[in-house]
Amino acid sequence: MQNFNYNIATRIHFGKGAVTQYLKDEVLNYGKKVLFVYDDIPVKASGLYDEIVKALNDGGIEFTEFSGIEPNPKHTTINKGIALLREKGGEVVIAAGGGSTIDTGKAIGFGYYGDEDVWDFYCGKKTVTKTLPVICIPTLAAAGAEVSWSAVVSNLEAKRKIGLRNPLNRPAVAIADPTYTFSVPAFHTSCGVIDIMSHTLETYFSNTMAMQDSISEGIQLAAVHAGRKVQINPSDYDARAELMWAAQFSIMQVSSFGRTNCNTIIHTLEHMLSAHIDAVIHGAGIGILSLAYYKYALNDQTAPKFAHWGKRIWGVDPSLSDYEAAREAIARYEAFIEEMGLPTRLSQMKIARGSDKNITLEDVMPVVEDLAKTSDGSKWYAPVNTKEDYLAIFKLAM
Repeated sequence: MQNFNYNIATRIHFGKGAVTQYLKDEVLNYGKKVLFVYDDIPVKASGLYDEIVKALNDGGIEFTEFSGIEPNPKHTTINKGIALLREKGGEVVIAAGGGSTIDTGKAIGFGYYGDEDVWDFYCGKKTVTKTLPVICIPTLAAAGAEVSWSAVVSNLEAKRKIGLRNPLNRPAVAIADPTYTFSVPAFHTSCGVIDIMSHTLETYFSNTMAMQDSISEGIQLAAVHAGRKVQINPSDYDARAELMWAAQFSIMQVSSFGRTNCNTIIHTLEHMLSAHIDAVIHGAGIGILSLAYYKYALNDQTAPKFAHWGKRIWGVDPSLSDYEAAREAIARYEAFIEEMGLPTRLSQMKIARGSDKNITLEDVMPVVEDLAKTSDGSKWYAPVNTKEDYLAIFKLAM
């Protein structure tokens, strides 16, 4: 087992009524002036907006609102939030919404201490050394951004989407009430389920460790079980709660500690893809590219772990040979993605929002070129070393 250090750092208040019970006092722990960053539709449609505003008013807390964040948040949007924070003043950032909004809140928190452009932190010109306290209220079970140390931002001009990782990026507080995920559309709920699984799967396909594998398998099974239940009943509180906790537990990295060759295989591929093709929704892209990579990665050396995965998660017949069980496992994963109502091929997705043109192999060639130039896949579960290797994955994804 490899050495590791760990400190979650984020206080978590989880359950029904948690916003009413804890938000006011948590804000007052840090100050009385807030930048309130939120995702318009889910926050207002669910009633969360009104609850947050009431809590702030009850505490005599002054707040400035900032909304209109994109699904893949742009660095230029974050710069606007930082400018507003500096203009109006603030001691605390509240971020309410999905992962994109929460990552925006985190980036505003540390970007406040930078210069004009938050992208300076992402391209290595500046280092995160401090941040304003950020209080996160998620409305989607997916990336677990409310407890993670990464803040993902896109620069569409540079064709880059980067998750900046720093322990200081962990929010001060996460207030998670699963009832605010009831109104999430089925497609986005399913995207969240696949994203939850991906955060633990990326290190699951590494060296075998009985305890870590069991933790990972528990997260995966919870996501599959609860994901199916909320498709039938979107207001199933226990299933929604299980998904939200699985999202947080998955991104906390508990199942990855001590492993060798831990990496972010699928997220590296998807971040480059959606940096070039902004219409790709993160969870949907994750599903397609994970499926393609697993097909690419299956060989005599990797088959035993894929077979083990199939037997533990997908109920594959234990009497099958490793290679047969591995192929069946990948097939059942593909069937689950389809069951969740998500695409399994890039050719099923549109090249741009509002476009009637589907993605083609020609469209992803710039993605392949950039991956070959910038990404080191030599230590991935099945190494990816050349442009031809990346191309093989994207051909499988088509």
